[in-house]
Amino acid sequence: MIRLRWSFIYLIIVIFTGWSMASTDADIDKKVKNLFEINWESMRYYKSVSLYNPKLSSNQQAADENLSLSCKIEIKDPNLVLGISRKGVVTEMTDSKRQNIEINQEQPPSRRPPMPAMRNMPSPRSIEMAYEGLRYLPQMTQPPKIPRWRAFLYKLFRYPQTPFKSELVNELQPVRVQFELDIGLLGPSGVEIRSLKGYYYALMAESIEYVDVPFEPNDQWVRLTDETEIKVRQANCTISGSRISYNFNIEQNRIGGERFFRLSFGDDLPEKMVVGQQLIGEDGKQLGQSMGMGSLPAHVGGSGSGSNSGSGGVSPVKKIRFVIAVNPKHYKIPFELKNIPLPNPESKEGKE
Repeated sequence: MIRLRWSFIYLIIVIFTGWSMASTDADIDKKVKNLFEINWESMRYYKSVSLYNPKLSSNQQAADENLSLSCKIEIKDPNLVLGISRKGVVTEMTDSKRQNIEINQEQPPSRRPPMPAMRNMPSPRSIEMAYEGLRYLPQMTQPPKIPRWRAFLYKLFRYPQTPFKSELVNELQPVRVQFELDIGLLGPSGVEIRSLKGYYYALMAESIEYVDVPFEPNDQWVRLTDETEIKVRQANCTISGSRISYNFNIEQNRIGGERFFRLSFGDDLPEKMVVGQQLIGEDGKQLGQSMGMGSLPAHVGGSGSGSNSGSGGVSPVKKIRFVIAVNPKHYKIPFELKNIPLPNPESKEGKE
C-alpha cells in the first residue's frame, strides 16, 4: 500500500514537472518570436523561355516559371541572434475568396553530423536553408526628430540648442527571407493572398563570450573553442594624423576536423562556436565593422586590412576580440502575413 502511494505521488510529480517544462518552453518560444518583425517586401513572378538549336540539342523549347515572396525581417534585439535562414516554409494560405489553399512543403530533415566530423560539401537544398549571419553597415547618425510643438517653443523662447554632432556607427541591416509559392496561385486564387502562414528558422545563442588576443605577432596558439585555435602571424598598425591603417594575418587550426561549409537548420551544433571577430582600440572602442559575421560559423583565419578616421583622433589597435556563441540552438519562428497582392502575368507594366 505504501509503495503504491509513493508511486502515485511520483506520477503526480512527473506530470506537474512535464507541465512546468512545457510552459517554460512555450514562454521561451514566445519571447524569441517577439524578437523579430516580418513584413513582405516584394512578390516576384518570373518566366524564362529558352530556345535550342535543333542541330545541337533534342530540346526545342523550354519554359521556366516561378513565383516567390521576399520578406524583410527586422531584429529588435540582436544580442543573442546569430543568423536567420535564407528560405522559409509556407504552411497555410487563404486566397481572396477566403478559400484555403492546400500547401505541401516538406520540412528539411536533419542532414549532417556534428561539426568535427563534417567533411562533405553541402547539398543545394542545404545551402537554401543555410543561415545568413547578421550584417552591419557603417552609417552616419542622424539628428533626432523634434516635435513641432517643441520646436515652436524653442524658437519662441529662444531656447539654446546643443549642436548635433554626427558620428559613424555600425547599423544592423534587416534580413531577407524567400518563400517559394505555387505558380497556380496566379490563376483561380484571385488578385491577392488574404492570409499566409508559415515559419522560418533562427539560430540563437544562450550567451556570448569574448576571447581577446593582443594585436601583435605571436608564435603561441590560442584556443578559442574545443575545435578552433588561432595564431597571430602578422599585425601592423600605423597612424597618420586622424587616420589609422592596419593589416594582419591570422592562422586558423581546426582541431576536431574540417569545418562546416555553412550551418543550416537540422545540423548538430557544438557547445561553442566562433561567430565573428572585432578590432579593439586602446580606447576600448571597436574599429570598423565586425568581421566574419556573414557566414556561420565564422572563418577567422587569413589576412585582413583596413583603415579608419575620426575628427577627434583615432586610437591604435590594441587587441583582436573573437566573438564566441555559447550553446547555440535552432528555433522555428512562426509568422502570419495578410493582404499580399499577386502580380498579373498579363500586365503590360515593365514590358517594352
